[in-house]
Amino acid sequence: MKGGKAHKNSEWQVYITGGASGIGLELARTYLRSGAAVTLFDIQPTESAVQALAAIAGPESVRAFAMDVTKPGGVREAFASAAESSPPDLVIHCAGIAIAADFEAIDDDAYARVININLVGTRNVVAGVLPHMKAGSHLVMVASMAGLVGCYGYAAYCASKYGVVGLAEVLRIELASRGIDVSVVCPPEVETPMVEAERLNRPRQTEALKLMAGTLPLDVAVAQICKGVDRRRFMIIPGWRARGLWFTNKLLPGTLTRKFADFLVSR
Repeated sequence: MKGGKAHKNSEWQVYITGGASGIGLELARTYLRSGAAVTLFDIQPTESAVQALAAIAGPESVRAFAMDVTKPGGVREAFASAAESSPPDLVIHCAGIAIAADFEAIDDDAYARVININLVGTRNVVAGVLPHMKAGSHLVMVASMAGLVGCYGYAAYCASKYGVVGLAEVLRIELASRGIDVSVVCPPEVETPMVEAERLNRPRQTEALKLMAGTLPLDVAVAQICKGVDRRRFMIIPGWRARGLWFTNKLLPGTLTRKFADFLVSR
């Protein structure tokens, strides 16, 4: 959507993976209010989300498809079914999971699950949706500040999100000739059900390091994400503290942020 102006018809098609809760669901609300049509994809049940969203813009503006991002064949089928009648103008990939624990406490299966959902799953989503994207469309991948700066307890999560940022960098170059814009979103901690569940068991050092980038209310984070998407920025970092951390890390090759991280963890 150009210039933050609402589309008053359902021709603007927004696809959102992980759209049944958290950031994905709040993005769906925002785009529906702007006049777009939204299609959700999620492994979780979507009935309650669709019902709530339909109350905003009517049932004709919302639909949902089951999707497990670790199953590339199923991902392709879901996107093909959705695009048959309404191909996407904007695709936002939000689906992901997090584990906060010391490296040695993350077993083989848990580590592989985080990588398969967050990184390989992102690859599967991109591969599945690209055949249905046309010139002028926009691909957005939600990574994390943990894809730019390391964080205690996030061995699997950081590895996966650093990979997503790298994938986005490559796709930005490769898809430019096709007229498809690419963005990567790297938010700090956002108040979502996933984060609330994580807080119950994460290491105290993880909690301390979260202070570096801060925590954003869901609506504030989504408003800034939408602003960046609307302007078609490549790197979208909600929150002034998170942006400050990113710039500091870039300007001082990580020296200052690493020292500060070490100080916080040692307290």
